[in-house]
Amino acid sequence: MSDTKDEKSEDKKDIEIEEREKMLNAENKAQEKETEIENAEEKKNEKKEGMEEDGDQTEQEGAELIDKNAENKDESVTAQTKIKLPNPFRKSKIEEDGDKAAETKEKKKLLDTIRLPLVSVFPRKKKDGENIEHQTAQAELASMETLDDKSTDEKEEDMKNVALNDKKDVERQEEAEGTTWQEKLRAYKIAISALLVFFLLIMIIIFVAIPTKQISYSPPVKDGRYIETITTCGRVEGLVEDSAFAFRGIPYARPPLGDLRFRAARPLDSLDYCWDGNATFLAHNATDLCMQILSNGTVVGSEDCLTLDVVTPYVRYDNPLPVIVLVGAESLIGGSPGKMRPSARYARSRDVVFVRPNFRLGALGFLALEALSESDYPKSSGNYGLSDLLAALKWVQLNIQHFGGDATSVTLFGHRAGATLVTALSTMPDARKYFARAWASSGGAVYPKRTLRESEIDNKSYLEAVQCSDAECLRSADAEKLVSAVEDTWRKPQLDLPSKDEDPSKRHQWLVLDGKILKENPATVLARAQEESSGIHLVIGTTAHAASSEKLLMKHTAWTEELVRQHVNGSFLSQKNLTEEALKLYPATYKGLSAMISDIRIVCPLFAITSQIYKSVPFYVVTQTRFKEDVADVDSDVDAILGRYEPKTPEQRRYFSAMQGLFYHYVWHGKIEQNMIGRNVLVVGQDVLPNATYSHCSFWMAKNVVLPYAALD
Repeated sequence: MSDTKDEKSEDKKDIEIEEREKMLNAENKAQEKETEIENAEEKKNEKKEGMEEDGDQTEQEGAELIDKNAENKDESVTAQTKIKLPNPFRKSKIEEDGDKAAETKEKKKLLDTIRLPLVSVFPRKKKDGENIEHQTAQAELASMETLDDKSTDEKEEDMKNVALNDKKDVERQEEAEGTTWQEKLRAYKIAISALLVFFLLIMIIIFVAIPTKQISYSPPVKDGRYIETITTCGRVEGLVEDSAFAFRGIPYARPPLGDLRFRAARPLDSLDYCWDGNATFLAHNATDLCMQILSNGTVVGSEDCLTLDVVTPYVRYDNPLPVIVLVGAESLIGGSPGKMRPSARYARSRDVVFVRPNFRLGALGFLALEALSESDYPKSSGNYGLSDLLAALKWVQLNIQHFGGDATSVTLFGHRAGATLVTALSTMPDARKYFARAWASSGGAVYPKRTLRESEIDNKSYLEAVQCSDAECLRSADAEKLVSAVEDTWRKPQLDLPSKDEDPSKRHQWLVLDGKILKENPATVLARAQEESSGIHLVIGTTAHAASSEKLLMKHTAWTEELVRQHVNGSFLSQKNLTEEALKLYPATYKGLSAMISDIRIVCPLFAITSQIYKSVPFYVVTQTRFKEDVADVDSDVDAILGRYEPKTPEQRRYFSAMQGLFYHYVWHGKIEQNMIGRNVLVVGQDVLPNATYSHCSFWMAKNVVLPYAALD
């Protein structure tokens, strides 16, 4: 329908244009006749020279008549035009006879002003601004009709009106051309607007990208060395250390002395147990370690030891950082904290907060006896070291925000016996609410199975060693005597191939299912969590030569193939007729022997429980070697994570990057980045590679060597 209407309007326009052209031709003919008449009149005027005065009088009368008609003209038109045109029929007062030729030129000029605008309008037909041209054409048609209807006497006056109307037409034409210019400007406006929007977006991005000055919530550093914050017990003062801040020796529980010996940790839940409220605790130096027995038999440490260290890159309340709680011990009788010491440089470079708590070890930390159970309510004993770690985790929840840490993002990081404790804590419902995730490196794969009653019976011989029969005697005895009185069989032996007379069922277990702190076997809880998909966030790992040791290395000046064969023959492997098969699997060198011992005692037991019992727990093995021994020793992963040695070779630097990326990604995001679908182990060398199996674990598992001979603690 719209197309039909457009065609009709186009036909009407063509008809109107043709009519205008006809009228224009008629008008031009009339003008030519008038011109001929004027030429004839001029010839007559030349013949009638004596009649000039009469002619002047006639012209004056005609001028007066024209002036009267002009006065009767609509005032509105005159007001709108405000254009003064010369009268072609009036002479000026000083005009002489010789001005007749100028009068003729003036008349021709008037006719040209009428003709030119009309001719310039009709031939043009623009697509743009058709409405304006249509209105102009209608005005011109009306003017032509008016000229035709008027009498000959008023013709000259109408010529002036036509000239005025034509000038309006010219203005309208200029307006139409101006409309085209405006449309072009409108098109440019779109581009200009887009450009302005682009610059506005750039300004917004710059404004967002440039950090604005924020209110600082960090306390000032005093004298360039000291910094102060608060805890639930009062103010504490730390030291600037390697561009970070260290607070060492902060008490987190009541001292386990006197009546609190052989009891679960008591929190600082009253101001009576804190320092003076008006004083500031100077947390400048670490306190003594908890009393323990080192691997060489030396007893060190103090019984009043329930303190912790905090190392943080910032002391602030905005943008809290993830927290890593370090739990380290070579065994449950000593060697704590071992390698698990916080690094100020790594706290700053990795944007994490380190917390390292002391906890009780050996007899003071894990002794279960009937006499002790009877003196407590509810009746229980043992696992005091676990209660210490629980109290430390509670302190972290209450106070770590004052040290720039995030209480909702706490990672437990355990090494060796500390990893065994971390695994146990990750399966305790009462403990899991205090941390988000856990990482256990080179811990034990055999978890406690003995009940409290069974442990109490097994430990009766201890009372004879310390010459006590009741709890009161035990709580008043000398602490060092209590620690050193443990039997040799209770101490963790140096890892080696199982001996011919070794009976795994008779080994001493420090952890006990006391029913109060540790209620279930961790393996049972993890297996149930696997079935229920309860989401225990735990990573377990170790190193390829975790059982290597200086004692084993120094047993011979140089380990030859023959010496390695003799060592294997002297173990239980010869009884099982596995010597030749084992030597085919591993090289007859110190490195190969270390790998064999590690697989039997640590690596394959951990691989077995993670691949068979709780498959949702990621498991890794570090294979990158170091030092002159060329082994991946038990500390290789921890040293890389905490930056405790500088990588020397390109291979070591690449391994550092891989190991740290694996650990700190887990700390920040709570998950392992690698895809573990269909894979049971992550082999960490220069890169992190998921694999379905590891080394010769399937061989040892098939021979029933793993798990029975797995290391404890």
